[in-house]
Amino acid sequence: MKIKLLAAVAVAVTLSGCAVGESADAGGGYPSKALSIMAPGSPGGGWDTRARGLAGAMSECKVADVDATVTNVPGAGGTIGLAQFAKRNGDPYQLMVMDSVTMLGGIVNNKSPVDLSTLTPVAGLSRGPSAIVVPAKSPYKDLKGLLDAMEDKPHSVKWTGGSLGGPGQMTVAALAKSRGLAAKDVNFVPTAGGGESMNLLLSGAATAGVDTVAELRAQIDAGELRPLVVDSAQRTAGVEAPTLKELGLAEEAISTLAGVLAPAGLSKEQQQDVIGLLDKVRQTPCWKKVLERNNWTEDWKPGDEFAKVLTEQRTQVTAILGELGLGK
Repeated sequence: MKIKLLAAVAVAVTLSGCAVGESADAGGGYPSKALSIMAPGSPGGGWDTRARGLAGAMSECKVADVDATVTNVPGAGGTIGLAQFAKRNGDPYQLMVMDSVTMLGGIVNNKSPVDLSTLTPVAGLSRGPSAIVVPAKSPYKDLKGLLDAMEDKPHSVKWTGGSLGGPGQMTVAALAKSRGLAAKDVNFVPTAGGGESMNLLLSGAATAGVDTVAELRAQIDAGELRPLVVDSAQRTAGVEAPTLKELGLAEEAISTLAGVLAPAGLSKEQQQDVIGLLDKVRQTPCWKKVLERNNWTEDWKPGDEFAKVLTEQRTQVTAILGELGLGK
């Protein structure tokens, strides 16, 4: 494994593997040279973890005898990286990880001139459960009590959980709406990342938070945070909390699909080559370990299936952000 650090905003990790027997490069096919995978977020975040997990699985399980370099371009809900990525027209060796709701929220909220529909959909890969948590010393023992307090005095409950217009804020807005509150009445404090949200929660400056189970797991296990609910289809192992579905709130769940995009301008054959590569990666034990380690559930949606999800969620995200007074 070779590791290369790039400058300030961009951090890159290069992973190489030697294929045993017939590889994806056999016969001069795809990939025949190094791949570049962009994570449009900071090192250590969810997008970065996914990009490095893909590159690592490709190398460790010898899917292809080429390098895969991960580069971080954070900012503006992923739209700074998106703008750079959009310039790489027609290059199947340039890939970008993302998740549907977060990036769509960033596009709408930041009025990005680049839309996901202009890029080439490769595949949806996984979904990761999120949880609503409160500090261990919080008086709120269940979601009902927390929502009752918010319904009674909306601004008395201070929420945190990621960027403005992100999945966390959209989830809370949907829950507020279920109690007859206007989305814009929610007292939500946006942050630049999980670390800032965690500080607000652990210091008691925030009443409740929303984030992925992977981000919250250490503090939940340590007893510093109390989970009230998870948004997964089934209960999450090791998290003693019901699902939104169990509480009759399934429609309020904002479920984001994580996946990979390629630039615009790829032929159908090139798109299928990239889909085929990811299909091989996702079936390896190396990738399955990445899923398990991060509490992600596989949700394979190649090509047009992924594009359909992105189109449907664009409508959902735009509507919710409109109610929040964002993206106008």
